[in-house]
Amino acid sequence: MRDHPEIDTQRLRLCPLTAEYATALHEIYSDTAVMHYWHTPPHQSLEQTRALIDSLIEGPARAWVLIPRFEETAAIGLIYFLNSSPTPGMGYILSSRHWRNGLMSEAITEIVRFGFESLRLDRIELWIHAGNVPSQRTAERNGFKRRGVFRQKFSYEPVSHETVVYGLRSDEWRSEAAERHRLRPIPAYSLIPVLAVPDVRAAAEFYRDKLGFNITLLFGEPPSYATVSLSEWSVAGAHIAFSGADAPAVAGGVTLYLNVGPDLDELYEMYRAAGVVVVEKPATRPWGIREFSIEDCNGYILKFGTPA
Repeated sequence: MRDHPEIDTQRLRLCPLTAEYATALHEIYSDTAVMHYWHTPPHQSLEQTRALIDSLIEGPARAWVLIPRFEETAAIGLIYFLNSSPTPGMGYILSSRHWRNGLMSEAITEIVRFGFESLRLDRIELWIHAGNVPSQRTAERNGFKRRGVFRQKFSYEPVSHETVVYGLRSDEWRSEAAERHRLRPIPAYSLIPVLAVPDVRAAAEFYRDKLGFNITLLFGEPPSYATVSLSEWSVAGAHIAFSGADAPAVAGGVTLYLNVGPDLDELYEMYRAAGVVVVEKPATRPWGIREFSIEDCNGYILKFGTPA
């Protein structure tokens, strides 16, 4: 069939199959490693691959070739729906040069979406050789569940083998898709702002010498990255990172708020005596917080607060 559109993923263009991809696909279908578990032996001629392509195009199947969006233009795989039986089937094959990088899973995700949303399929089935464990794992990662197993014999095999049937229903897919998009609680243990500064060492030393922070990391010579902390323990307190920037720091509108203990006024006096630029003197706010603000050596604002 030719009634299906091109589909883009993050790294792939899924283009409807045409005869122009025969040479690239023949490289795949003639690879003994790729065809180890296939239902036919490796293709011995380009004409065999052309015949396969013609059967997919002229028959009830809908097939897409996988083309990397950024690295190359040649087809690296094929994915398709076979609608010749009561249960819609899907198949896929990928060049061995692109195994183990998640590209086929990326393609399956979008083709399954197309099947359920645009073709209104109620289920999709995969038949996978029992020995082809990587393909089974790919199916499982995309929500397919093992439905059963049967004996099958390929014409070129001396003995039969087990084939595992995987299936995915549309209601299962919609439920799993909704679950994947639902926001889940994520444990957050700290937030460390990274401030762009022209001189990492000078920034770290300012926080150490003027504000009482500890320098916990200086990376590179001259330093290109540093971290400082105002904390008794490594898992609590205030932590700030500095990253080297070629241009002067752009600090306008950036304020860091530090919750501190009850000695806020003493902390203010210490900073004032050290010559730190004061932006706001200590004041008690109507919402019950006492605060003051200072400016660091790069123009970033630090606001300190404590319950009044």
